[in-house]
Amino acid sequence: MSTARDRAATLRLQADARRRVQQLGLPRRLTLPQLVERAEATLGKRIEVRTADLPGDLSARLIQRRDHALLETRTGLSDRSRTASVLHELAHVFLADHGCDHEAWTGLLSGRTAFTRSLDTPHEHTVELVADELALHIGLLDPDERAPGIFR
Repeated sequence: MSTARDRAATLRLQADARRRVQQLGLPRRLTLPQLVERAEATLGKRIEVRTADLPGDLSARLIQRRDHALLETRTGLSDRSRTASVLHELAHVFLADHGCDHEAWTGLLSGRTAFTRSLDTPHEHTVELVADELALHIGLLDPDERAPGIFR
């Protein structure tokens, strides 16, 4: 019975992620740079995507500055992992994620790490499901094979 309940909960979470992305009104297909442009409009500032030597085991992070944001991915990631990490950070932006501390730091001149990619919490799993939906729009995932997700 637990397995059926877990499956039903997973399907509800996936449907919720799909609904959230549909509400963004994104075209059926777009490129990653076009998706970044949409995120910039949502955030209200330019997002510079770059690679960097990140501390610890971080694969990506978003740093807010007064007039722009830095979305950094770990140097050495494969193209697919880099894109998946960017999508995860963009999912936080599109969700206007109050589960992260970016709201408190938006507009501060000094900047602050806002989002870090981690799947340690149920909230981060939800963000990853939204990232999976975004991946469908840029063609990273095949809609007929959506069950595995970006990293799974």
